[in-house]
Amino acid sequence: MNKLVISMSIALCSLALPNLAQALTWQEVSQDYKTQLLDLGVVGGAISLINRDQSKNTLYFGLADRQSASAITEKTLFHWASITKTFTGIAIIQLRDRHKLKLSDPVVKYLPEIAKVYNPYANTHEITIRHLLSHSAGFRASSFPFKTHDWQPHEPTDFAQLKAMMPYSKIQFEPGSKYSYSNLGINFLGEVVKRITGDDIEIYIDKNIFKPLKMYDAYFDSTPYHLQKYRSNNYYFKNKEFHAGGPEFDTGVTTANGGINASIEDMTKYVAFLIGDPANAAYEGILSRSSLEEMWQPQHSTQKRRAHWFNLFQPDIKKPAVYWPHWLSEKLLQLTVR
Repeated sequence: MNKLVISMSIALCSLALPNLAQALTWQEVSQDYKTQLLDLGVVGGAISLINRDQSKNTLYFGLADRQSASAITEKTLFHWASITKTFTGIAIIQLRDRHKLKLSDPVVKYLPEIAKVYNPYANTHEITIRHLLSHSAGFRASSFPFKTHDWQPHEPTDFAQLKAMMPYSKIQFEPGSKYSYSNLGINFLGEVVKRITGDDIEIYIDKNIFKPLKMYDAYFDSTPYHLQKYRSNNYYFKNKEFHAGGPEFDTGVTTANGGINASIEDMTKYVAFLIGDPANAAYEGILSRSSLEEMWQPQHSTQKRRAHWFNLFQPDIKKPAVYWPHWLSEKLLQLTVR
């Protein structure tokens, strides 16, 4: 089993509920975080706690790269994996608010290739954008479950490869009947964005989210030359041996569900936007507060004491003052990634 050993986290304090400090102090949070990283053998990580008043506390731990002994700092670039899905969700709601699509639109309106997926329920034309957003369309979890060897690419590099496998794919359950996490469905949303706007999802997000939020060190996939000195390596254990995985890898066609790299400094700007500030007019220009609140409305039970939102953050039932990333981290204020 591989152990992931580069970690970072963002905790956002009380979007709609009491201040996190009522539940945990920063000293408790930061100490628990350091303890967990040490116990897990994590090389380096960072955590930032952002309050409703936009004040924040940040902890930097360990190294971004063992060979160079470079320390984790506010500029260190991490791979944010499935947090990318939250950006793709916002992109879709932006297009809805700009009257480019409806959540009730059938997916085949934009991706007619979907009709080739085997559907024992015979209602493919009833699978909607809303179903994809809420992981309830019936698609499998993996984008491309056909990889069998380590030498094969991490993910397909082109949508044509997903298209070619559609006749070999199956709708797993009645669309809209339940929640089941699906990277493939989010990839389809990325392709919808491209076909509506003409921009690949990474270009669209850069234009419509990164730049308006001044997230100037955020990017997709390979690191720009001027930022390479800040890119963290990734490490793992395999066969009881410690390995460096290298700082770069191509997320291919799965960019929409897992392609973002960014510093924790830039990601705190994103969290500040999610928390909201009536005095910041730029936030409304990105997405209205009412649309963000809509994205937090529960859609389906996950059967794990939580409900699934539209690819945003959702509350932990045991500690209602804390909002966790949408893909359900169980550990205290920790999101561990590649």
